[in-house]
Amino acid sequence: MTARAGVRLLALPPSALADRPVATLEDIDRTLEPDAVWVLGPAREPQAFARARSAFDAPAFHPPLETGGTEPSHRRVIVDGDGAELEIAVVQSLRALRSAPEAVSSALGDENDRTALVCDDVTTTVRPTALETRLEGAETLASALPAGTVTTVLTGSEPAAYDELWRLESETGAVRGVDHELRAGVEPLDEDCVAVRVRGAGPVEGYGRSRSIAVLTLTPDGVERVETHDVTDFGLESVSGIGPKTAERLADRGVSTRTELLETPIETLAGLPNVGRDGARTMHEHARVLETGEPRRLTDESLPGANWSTPPLCVDIETDGLSPTIIWQIGVYDPVADTYRAFVERDDPTDPASVLEAFCDWLLGVHPDRALLTWNGWGFDYRHLGAFVAKHVPYYADEWESIPKFDLYLWAVKNDNALLPGRTNKLEAVADALGYDGAATGLDGAATAAAYQRFMRTGAELEWDRHEAYCEDDCRALWRVYERLRDAPTASASSSFAGVSASNSSDASGSASSTASSSTSASGSEATDSGSSGGATQRDSSSGTDSEQTGLSDF
Repeated sequence: MTARAGVRLLALPPSALADRPVATLEDIDRTLEPDAVWVLGPAREPQAFARARSAFDAPAFHPPLETGGTEPSHRRVIVDGDGAELEIAVVQSLRALRSAPEAVSSALGDENDRTALVCDDVTTTVRPTALETRLEGAETLASALPAGTVTTVLTGSEPAAYDELWRLESETGAVRGVDHELRAGVEPLDEDCVAVRVRGAGPVEGYGRSRSIAVLTLTPDGVERVETHDVTDFGLESVSGIGPKTAERLADRGVSTRTELLETPIETLAGLPNVGRDGARTMHEHARVLETGEPRRLTDESLPGANWSTPPLCVDIETDGLSPTIIWQIGVYDPVADTYRAFVERDDPTDPASVLEAFCDWLLGVHPDRALLTWNGWGFDYRHLGAFVAKHVPYYADEWESIPKFDLYLWAVKNDNALLPGRTNKLEAVADALGYDGAATGLDGAATAAAYQRFMRTGAELEWDRHEAYCEDDCRALWRVYERLRDAPTASASSSFAGVSASNSSDASGSASSTASSSTSASGSEATDSGSSGGATQRDSSSGTDSEQTGLSDF
């Protein structure tokens, strides 16, 4: 795992526990390294709770069961791997909260020791006829939670992406207002206002209740980060070619782990329905990659830019959203000099030209002969850079189009040249699996976009150093992945991998540092369009000719 700050709370819907083999749950435990496991309510699910307690090393809790005694709530201590402790308050239900609000308030601690509250039946409902959203239990929350401060409430009844601040009248629970886009350090409206920051931990759209899981990183200041995963990214179903039906057939034959899969002869796997010999070889190949953490080259194709005299520059961009109005940060890592350069718009978010101009001045003036390298650049970075250069610095448009542009994700995943050891094909997951020690900024592409949107709207300053570190981290991670792929043997170099050509179907289309319907760029920035801009070329080393890279949608 990458370096981290805060405790990691794994939120699991009961159906995700009930529908998966114990081996899959143990794989989730090893990979995500939770410090505590929260089996989501509000319904009582004793079997799911027992399954979590037996499968995970971390302590588990299930609010409907854990707080069903005389006390409506209690404080639970979560300890991270370094021994640091953080407390949360767990309440059985809104009904229990209503019965003893003073006890709950006491469990939350004083203003100097405030903790988050877990209550699974806190949820929102939409009333279409009234064109409003209602916070269920608002009156109960207002009576139990302290005024003049912000209390974080964690609930499994809202999706993991949900994060809104509800401001309530302390006497009646009437809603004064709702803040939809927040920073960690939000403040209450005034001393007689009960401010409730509702954070979801439930299934996100697109995965389904039986597949969506989330990891919340908690610090004394609240929820630092939320990661979402598809449970099929773990266990046997993480292997290319294995879906639920094939996993069931393998389980019937006593195969429930990737190690057992590798011990199963190719002939046996090939005899399964809809598998065949090629599919069986792919299963073995991908299982070995996931188990060893070593990427495998499937062809003899050279890496993009490998035959150039100077390695390419690693590039990543940050924007203000999926349909950006500004590229506010461009990061460039030079692997030759081991230096990083950032071009950031800190002063005038209404001026999209200045960062582009500074970047092009530097690139064309200092490195006119260098190629560029991205992760899924044709799905996001190159596409938006090309459009913005043409619009805002058109005097550099021709030169920009002539710069050689390479895309490592395109080469490895879409062109079936390699199998990668990440649970998904997002850059962070791949780099992490390859041992890259990230900067642990706690950010992703969506968070950086949201932060800059706030800056554009309110002038609220970003933590600039942190956001620059996030972009730099992606550029350096990209080069780490490049190096590991470059050093991996080609297909013909090892007879055990000769003739294998299969795509890595653990494509991150089912993952989410964002929702399943979104796409993620090299840094986790989201993209949905698959269009390409311009005719950049990638050298085909086997033929000595240039082949055009086409635009591709991200994960």
